[in-house]
Amino acid sequence: MVSAKDKILVVDDQPSVRFGLRQLLEGEGYRVLEAESGAQALPIVTENAPEVILLDLRLPDVSGLELLTRIKEIDDDVPVIILTAHGTIETAILALKNGAENFFTKPFDPESLLILIAKTLEQSRARRELLLAGLVQQRMAAEHFQGTSDAILRIYQTVELLAPSDTTVLLQGETGTGKGVIARLLHRLSVRHEKPFVAVNCAGLSRELLESELFGHEKGSFTGAVANKPGLFELAHAGTIFFDEIAEMEPAIQARVLTVLEEKRFRRVGGIQEKEVDVRVVAATNRNLQSEIKRGHFREDLYYRLNVVPLTMPSLKGRREDILPLAQHFVEHYSQKLNRRVEGMTPKAEVLLESYNWPGNIRELRNVIERAVILCSGDRIHARDLPLGGPEILETKQTSDGDEFLSLDEIERMHIERILRATGNNLSRGAEILGVTRNTLYNKMRKYQGEPT
Repeated sequence: MVSAKDKILVVDDQPSVRFGLRQLLEGEGYRVLEAESGAQALPIVTENAPEVILLDLRLPDVSGLELLTRIKEIDDDVPVIILTAHGTIETAILALKNGAENFFTKPFDPESLLILIAKTLEQSRARRELLLAGLVQQRMAAEHFQGTSDAILRIYQTVELLAPSDTTVLLQGETGTGKGVIARLLHRLSVRHEKPFVAVNCAGLSRELLESELFGHEKGSFTGAVANKPGLFELAHAGTIFFDEIAEMEPAIQARVLTVLEEKRFRRVGGIQEKEVDVRVVAATNRNLQSEIKRGHFREDLYYRLNVVPLTMPSLKGRREDILPLAQHFVEHYSQKLNRRVEGMTPKAEVLLESYNWPGNIRELRNVIERAVILCSGDRIHARDLPLGGPEILETKQTSDGDEFLSLDEIERMHIERILRATGNNLSRGAEILGVTRNTLYNKMRKYQGEPT
């Protein structure tokens, strides 16, 4: 069934071919867009997101194969049907290998072409429905949602509420807490999920380079600008743009970004024509933006424009009950990926994981488990397989007279307290980890703390 919303882009340099296809397709209820060159086609793909593209292999400014590659960079899911003469069948087959959906030879039979387009649209819709059906599974399998801590459940509920809207979201939190993962999840669960997700890392780019990347440039606007280039705002049209490490953005660029967010239009570097853009904005930072404002490094007006809904990602040490579920998730993932038969962790390894402070958060945990899966000799990860330094039993305490070594009793007491904290005061498990009987542990606790509660 043809939808009035189905848009078909015809890219062909022959006016007669475009006219004939327009008459045929509009007669079937399709909305037809036209381009006679690659330069005309790319902005149409970016701004209109056609459901199907009919692409001639011979164009005046670019080869059809090259244009196909650039189209797929903008929208990897859009089906492309190659229009080709009999003499270029081999090239058409090469186009299939490069991502084209099908090809059709000229002169074409109108009825057969309509059947092919209808079949292509049906297959494309089926793929989208399958993607949507899998989104819930993707969400549940997302590594940062492993666990049941109150902190992560609040994030989960907030993402569920925010995803369907176009609300601007500011993600805050330490490095490695998963801000980029959440940004992508917000996009995948939104109504924009079929449109582009464009990530911009604001760190490490000069003002000039970031300006060109964001807004694009016109040919000759600066040395090295040998051709027109669309910017990331253009590529993200109708989708989501994610500004990672937004605090690193130069103030001059901040002013231009604010203008785009408020007016939804901009000019390329060196350009005079205004371009309209419709994007959802998600930004992330590991810094305190209010402190950056006071230091004069971040614009207050941009902060308020971004801080519509702030979402703070919890650190791993702030959700310790999720450490073991996350670790087990990574064990299963890397065991399968690396073809290893590792089933889990020993009790001592679990305690070490739970008691470590994880300055690198989930990213560090992932790397530690990957390394342990590679290096462990059996089917379980031992404490010795974890590059975390082991229990810090040689701690010292400060006194008015300077450093003083702890006694053996004090070291034992501190180690027992640490194990019991990690096990939630489970005496049986604590005794197993310490290698003593439950009664022995009970007696030691009574010695150091009085009667245990």
